[in-house]
Parts: sequence; structure tokens; C-alpha cells
Amino acid sequence: MAILQNSLNSLILTGLLFIGPADTNTFVRAQSPQTSTFYSSERILTKDELYFGLSKPGGKMVSEVEWQLFLNRVITPRFQEGLTVMDAYGQYLNSSGKLTREKTKVVILIYENSSNRNQMIEEVIASYKQKFQQESVLRVNTNVRLSF
Repeated sequence: MAILQNSLNSLILTGLLFIGPADTNTFVRAQSPQTSTFYSSERILTKDELYFGLSKPGGKMVSEVEWQLFLNRVITPRFQEGLTVMDAYGQYLNSSGKLTREKTKVVILIYENSSNRNQMIEEVIASYKQKFQQESVLRVNTNVRLSF
């Protein structure tokens, strides 16, 4: 019975790996009622997703107040044009091989790529890791076509 369950779990996991989109160039389009169906101002921009784990060493958590202060003082001043924050739940193997499950904040940034913007993101990541004793912050970077 255990062998059948392990095989079934492996099959489900393998199936989930193939569900996601294969194309990493994502098309993002926002339209207001007065815009036409033509792509009036399409541009290629960079999209970063930053995954900030909320678990601290020793079992403590980054509180909602601590997160809001970090967002307002560190992230928002660097990305005043806009950003999206989502609550998530994730898991990963840490550097010692232990599976860590934790609440997570996902910050999505869409911007014109430049070395200055990249430096700002690196500063945000370094600041979070230092302030909350984090091993890492996951960064996912893609090119997107954007139109309004």
C-alpha cells in the first residue's frame, strides 16, 4: 500500500510540473473601457517577483507591522511607480537540508530594465536578509510585453 501511495504521489508531482506555462515571455495587458482592441502602447519591460519568507531564526515571525514598515521604508521609496504585494505560503530546503514551510510576501515589480533598477532590487534583498536574519530572498526575473 505504501509503495502504491509513493508512486501515486510521484505521479501527481510530475503532472504538476507540466501544468505551468512553458513560455517565460508573458503578455500583460490592462485596458480601460475607452481603449481600443489594438495594442496602443506595447512595450517590453522586466518583471521581478521577490519572495520574502516571514520566518525568523528561533521560531519567531516577521510581524505584519514589521513587514509594513519594511515595505514603506525600503521597497516603496525605490519603486514609487507601483508594485503589487501578495500573501503566499511556501516551502524550500534550507542550506542545512531541512524543509522549511513558511508564510511569504510576494512583491511583483514591473519596470524598465537598467543597472540602477537592478541595484535597487539587490539593496532591497540585502536589507531584508540583514534586518530579519534571512538566508535568502527568491528572485524570479522575466521579460514581459506590456500594453495599456
